[in-house]
Order: sequence, then C-alpha cells, then structure tokens
Amino acid sequence: MTVTIPHVRSGDVGEVLPAVRERIRGRRGAVVLIGGAPGIGKSTTMDRLVRDLATEMAFVSRVSADETSRRQPFGVISSLVGLKAEYPPRPGAADRILETIENLCAAGPVALCADDVHQADADSLRVLGQLVGSARDLPLVLLLTRRHFPVREGLDALAADPEVITVEVTGLDAAGVAAAVRERCDAEPSPELLHALRAAGGNPFHLQSLLSDLMRHDRIEARGGRADLIVSGPTTAALPSVQESVRAQLVELSAETRSLLEILAVWGRPAPLAVLGTLSDLGAQELRALVRPAIDLEILQVTPDEELTFTHDLYRDVLYADLLPGLRRMLHAACAAELRSSGGIATEIVQHVGDSLADGVLIAEALRTARTDLQHAPLQAADLLAQVHTRSGSPEADEVAIARAGALAAAGRMAEVITVVRAALAVTRDAGAHTLLTRLLLHSMVDAARTDETLVIIDEELAHLVGEQDRHPLVHLRRWSLVLAGRGELSGGRTSGDGTSGAALVPSSMELFLQARCRSALETVRRAQKARETAGTHGWSDGATAPTWPAWYALYAEGPEAAGQLSVQARRNAQRTGRGWLFPQHLLVAGTIDHFAGRWDDALTVLQAQWDIATESGSGWRSRGLGLQLQIQVFRGALDEVAAGVRHWYSTGHPDQFGLPWVPLAEVLLAEARGDLAEVRRLTPRVWSGPLDSGRLLWALLAGPDLARLALRSGDDGLLQRIRREIGSVPLDEVPVLAAVPGLVTAISEADPEAARIAAGALGASGSAIGEMQGWEEAAVAAAAAGDRDAARTYADRCRHHSSALGAVTVDRRLASRLRDHGVRLGATGARGRPATGLASLTPTESLVAQRVSQGLTSPQIADQLYVSPRTVQTHVSNILRKLDLRSRVELAALFARRADAGLD
Repeated sequence: MTVTIPHVRSGDVGEVLPAVRERIRGRRGAVVLIGGAPGIGKSTTMDRLVRDLATEMAFVSRVSADETSRRQPFGVISSLVGLKAEYPPRPGAADRILETIENLCAAGPVALCADDVHQADADSLRVLGQLVGSARDLPLVLLLTRRHFPVREGLDALAADPEVITVEVTGLDAAGVAAAVRERCDAEPSPELLHALRAAGGNPFHLQSLLSDLMRHDRIEARGGRADLIVSGPTTAALPSVQESVRAQLVELSAETRSLLEILAVWGRPAPLAVLGTLSDLGAQELRALVRPAIDLEILQVTPDEELTFTHDLYRDVLYADLLPGLRRMLHAACAAELRSSGGIATEIVQHVGDSLADGVLIAEALRTARTDLQHAPLQAADLLAQVHTRSGSPEADEVAIARAGALAAAGRMAEVITVVRAALAVTRDAGAHTLLTRLLLHSMVDAARTDETLVIIDEELAHLVGEQDRHPLVHLRRWSLVLAGRGELSGGRTSGDGTSGAALVPSSMELFLQARCRSALETVRRAQKARETAGTHGWSDGATAPTWPAWYALYAEGPEAAGQLSVQARRNAQRTGRGWLFPQHLLVAGTIDHFAGRWDDALTVLQAQWDIATESGSGWRSRGLGLQLQIQVFRGALDEVAAGVRHWYSTGHPDQFGLPWVPLAEVLLAEARGDLAEVRRLTPRVWSGPLDSGRLLWALLAGPDLARLALRSGDDGLLQRIRREIGSVPLDEVPVLAAVPGLVTAISEADPEAARIAAGALGASGSAIGEMQGWEEAAVAAAAAGDRDAARTYADRCRHHSSALGAVTVDRRLASRLRDHGVRLGATGARGRPATGLASLTPTESLVAQRVSQGLTSPQIADQLYVSPRTVQTHVSNILRKLDLRSRVELAALFARRADAGLD
C-alpha cells in the first residue's frame, strides 16, 4: 500500500508515526523517505520520529551523508550498520551488510536513519533500495532524508516504490513561527515581528538565521513577555533567500576564519585539526582561535571523534559556491595531495584531482580505478566515469561510455545503459565503438522489453552489413526479440542460414516449446548450450539465456521432479558466477515449478523475490511471474490484492512474455471469483484466442481447463466448443505431463464424470497439483449434474483435500456453489490439509530454512546453500516467524534448541 504524506510541517510526525507503527505491529518493517528543500526541517522531522520510536527499537543507528560520501563505495550503508567500509570493496559487500542487518534484527526491531542520502554513494543507495524488500520480512525501520536535487535515480525509484512511505516536509505555518520565536526569545512575538519573519517563508533554518541576525543587531526587544521588532534607526532589508541568510552570518566572521571554513568546505567532510593545519599551514593554537567564533555562532560543531564539521550543509554549500574558480581548484589540489600522503582512497583522490583541473577528472586514472578498485562496486564505477569530461566523439569519449555502460549493465541498470549508449552512439566516429555500443544497446533494450525500438535498430544495422558472420547474431537476435514479445506466428523451430549456433538454437527451442513440442525443445536448447561451450563464446548475443530454459521445458516433458533437479543445477552454476543478470529468470523457472507442483507458499516466496530483482534491474519481462502470483492469490481469496496487482500491471505497459497472457488469465479468474460472469464472458475469448491464433499451442494445455470452465459457467457454448476442438488438435507425444488435459476439457464440455475422474488421476500422477484439483472439481460437478450425489460428494471430498492443502478457499466456494446448483450440499468441513500455523504448517523448504536459521546462518549463507537469492530466504523466514507466532530469529533458534534438547528433531 502506498502512503504519501505531502504536507508535513517541520517536526510534525502526527500522520507518519501511526503509519510506521501499524507496520511494526504487523511484524513488518517500514521505509520512510522524507523530502524537502534545504533547511526546511527534514532532519528535525526525523529527530522527532527517532525520539518517538526509540523505546520500541532494540537498536538505533544514525548517520549523515556529506559531499565525500559519494566517493566511498558502500560507505554510508556500512557506517549505518556499524561496519568499516572497505576500499577497494571485496566481492559480496552487499551480502555482508545484509547479514549484519539480519543479526541486528534478530535481537528485536532496528531503526536505521540516514540524513542527506542524496549525497550517498550509488552502491549504498542500491542496498537501501533492496532493504525495502527486507522491510517486508524483518523488523526494520528505515528513515531517510533527501533533497530533490541533485536528482539520484536510486532515490527516485525508492520514492516510486508502493511500499515506501513518502513524506514531503513544508515550511512552518504562522503558529509554528510564533512557537519558534517564543522558544528563542522567551516572549510572545508582536504582529510586526511576525510580519518581518515572513521573509523566511516558514523555512526553519532561514527563520533561525533571521532571528540571529535581528538579535545581533539589537533589532528585537523582549520586554514584559512580548518580543517587538525595533524599527527605529537604519532599516535592514528582508533577506531574499536562505542562502543570503547564510552569507549574512558568515560576514560576521573574520576573513581568516572564513578562509579556514572554505578549506573545510572543499575537503567535503568532517576534518581533524591536524588536517586543517596541513591544508592551511597554521598551528594548532591559531586554528583553535580561528574556529572558536564559528563554533560560538553555531556554524561549526565538534563531532564525537573530535573532528570539525558544519552544523548544516547549507554553510558548506554557500561557501563552496562562492569560491573563485581558481582558488577552488587550488584547494582541491591541496586536498588531493594530503589524501595521497595520508593513504586516502583512490576514488576520493581522483575526484579532488578532477576538481582541481579545468578539464575535470583524469580519463586514464578514472578508467583504471573503475576497472580495478571498483570492479565489485559497479555503480560506484559508473558514477565515477559519469564525472569524466571528454571531447565529444573522441576515442576517449567512446572508451569512457563503453566502460560506464558496462558497469551499469553489470549492476543491472538497463534503463541507464540505454541512456548512456544512445548519447555515445549519436556522436561516435569509430566503427568498432559503434558496433560495441550497438550491441550493448540491443542487449539492454531486449531485457527492457522495448521490442519495437530493438527491431528498428537491428534492421538499420542489417541494412549495411554484408558478411554472414556479422549478420548472424543480429538475424537471430531479431528472431529472439519477436519470440519474447509474442509477435507473429511461430516458424516451427526452423532456422535460416547457420542454425547450429547458440544464437540460432535458443529461439528455435522456444518456438518448439511454445508449440508443445517440449522434448524437441529440451534437446534443442541442450544443443545450444553445447554450441556455446564449444565456441567458447559467452557473450549475451550468442544465446546467453540458454541455461535458464531446460528446467522449464523439462517440467512438461519429464515432470516437476526432473525439472526441479535441473533448476537447482542451473541456479548452482549461476551462483558460481555471482548470480548475474539471468538469475531472475532462474528464479522464475523455479517458482513456475513450485506453482505447478502445488508448493504455493514456496512459489509465492520465490516469485516475489524474482519480481523485486527484475523490477530493480528494469527488466520488462515480468508478466509470467506476476500472473502466477495473482492466480495463487485468486485461489486463496486475496481478491482486492489481485485487483490492485492487475491494475498495476496494465499501468506498466509491459508485454506478455512469449505472448502467453498470464495476467489477463488472472484477471478473468478474479471476475469469476467475484461472481461477475458477464465480465468473464467478455474477457475469456480474448485470453484464449490470442496465443492459439499465433500457434502457441502450449497455452491450450496450460490454460484450457480454466478457460473451458469459464466458458461453460458464463454460458459461452461457442467458445467452449472451440476450446474443445482446438485443444484436441494439440500434439501430445512430446508433452506427456500435460497429456491428460484435453480429456479434462472434453469432460467439462460433455459433463462426463468418468472422463474427469480419469483425467484427475492422470494429472495427479504426472505431478500437476492444480490439474488434479481441477479434475476432481469437474468430476464432482458432472456427477451431481447426472444425479449421482454419492459420487459427487466423493469427488468433492477429493477436490477439497487438494484445495485445503493448497489453501485454495476460492475453489472450495466455487465447488460448493456449483454443486448447490444441482441440489448437492456439502458439509462444513472437508479433508484437512496443511494447518495454517505451527510447525506442521511449514513447507519442506521452510523447514529447511528454519533449521539453517537455528544453526545461526544468515540469509546470504542460506541462499548460497539453497541456490536462491537472499531476498527469497528473507521472505521464507518472515513466513516461518508468522506461522510459528515468533518475533525474531533468536526466538526461532531457541525453539529449535528446545526441541533438540527434548529429542523431537
């Protein structure tokens, strides 16, 4: 649920606090993003939230980002959880941070608070974004403040997340201004004084600066409990901006003190006196004398580490902006020299060197740092390279653009890759760079589901390419783009030209699969994998998705057990290379297998993790995972959630992957569950016809039973007969796992209880939990229609046995309603399935995760063992705690320890 609170007065948390507490009471966390102008009171609002929540938290941490935070990979998030940021960052930094957060949350609710995250490093922002998912499953409260400028893509994405509570702080109202004056002057403000203070626009920082200025010039007289504005003598013009208010305060300092503050502003972060002494060539005694007036005026403060820093970043901003360019560059050069001599990190040195030069960051140094120091912090590398100034269209510009796009692609930021590459392609003059940039662009656009643009670019490239070797990958990438988007009729797996490469064989395998030739598809994709290994090419354009498909193909060719083994093997191999951009597809296949086999709790967990990762990366291929989630939720009665999910999907404009309308199927199932059979009749033909008209025969076997029932119940006999006729033409020799589906559709159309019974048994034997449940439902309804009430009740009990195990309450209601139409009433209870709570309610995967947690393993460690993502494990843990009515991992470990002591495990 989105919670947006657009007009919060500084320090007023009346609306925010209940929203956070509601989530904590629900054993979830909360993420609050507080935005507003400089000085408006974002930190004050956070102060109040922290103060009010502190007694409910087991651990509270707070940090503030500064100008140099952007140069330290994982710096802000590491400080926030009490870790020392490593430079260069080692592999797995994000996982180690997550482990630390989980360990903190094990003891109780945790509040992590970060000010000015618009200045945080890119990798910290990425982890903060990932913690939104963690907050669903951990008692974690994340409080963040930011300015809206500079624009940071990570923060904009965070603000758009429907689970984030966004708060916009506005200025103080008249009552707030009066209260501030009373607190400052210990007197009631006169109307004249309040009128003069309107110049602050309600900005608390500006207001306090104005009050300080008026009091310094004896313009306020407090007498008899009233604070008056003295208007006699020279007048003082209203200050037009908060920046001018800052400048008015700085004027009160000596030139020598202002010079020292300018050095601190260029340094960019808190500094010990020794550093300021080196940079200013002043002794300790002189420094103390110079900083004292700034401390007295509350412009500077001393940190607990005995370093000097500004009390508000507006002082730093104004001082830095007012520096003459030549002096600013000279001071940056001095800072770079000091960092080199004291062992500073390369990213900070490179930035200072760049700021000391008229031409900006040194190209060679930035490229070297990005390739070496930042290889495990790709977003930091991309951020560094974005600050390099090159001559448009030069070889250096091409090299920087390619390196930056590669770093963004490694981080899964495909939308940003597209922006960077398009800009570089518009000006490059080098043919080799053009080719490489084009390949990067196509890779990103295919992943983002921007099919029309992809096809235009491919066709433009093919128009001037002659050699078959150059044309081959683009020809088959074009085929793959069309198959992915569900465009046009299928070619039957035929390839043109050299059809033995991975690039050619992967789209061929998918075409075969969609035509229900699953065994041929499996054999073909294995040839694609072999071709890639033989050629030694592992580029994205040579059928790079080949490892993700065998398990899906095997699901219908060999069954869920064989498919599950292939899925584990594929995820294990992907894990060895750092998961990578294909890992969401591996999770999607794993979730599809769980869905088919009736492991719905596990399926929801895996598919939600897949959705989160795919959304973060900007992938447009999310329809199947969402559609399967929504189908389960319809069956489990979460109808409002499904309706919201369907609306959100259509708002994205993303296509149905492979032309299979999983989300529209969930939509029509929702209409049925709500009893809207007119809407069912309107929607069902479209859900059936689209895939079948283009030769995607597999859809008939996957959706046929549901759509046949929907056509029957909505009175669309013409569609029912069409479904029966067309599903009867699907070849079944290569899809044995679904071979009984046409028989079930025939049973539905003919109301044949015996045919439905046979189909139910066959589908159950093949491992299809949904198919077996559907079969027993239709057998019960058909028997009731034939007047055989005993058989109807017997078959209904078998259906309810499966629906109870799956938690499919909607199926129970539908079955009871359909049987009532034939005069058969069911008892109030059916066969008991897995209970909703207690140890017996845990799925086998959840039991495995629970055991690992009780052994002290963290989510990343468990993820490595189970070949899933840490987010998947987090969600499993959340489900385990909910089912066992526990609040933390500590309680879970204690429960298992007691059971072990009692010899129960």
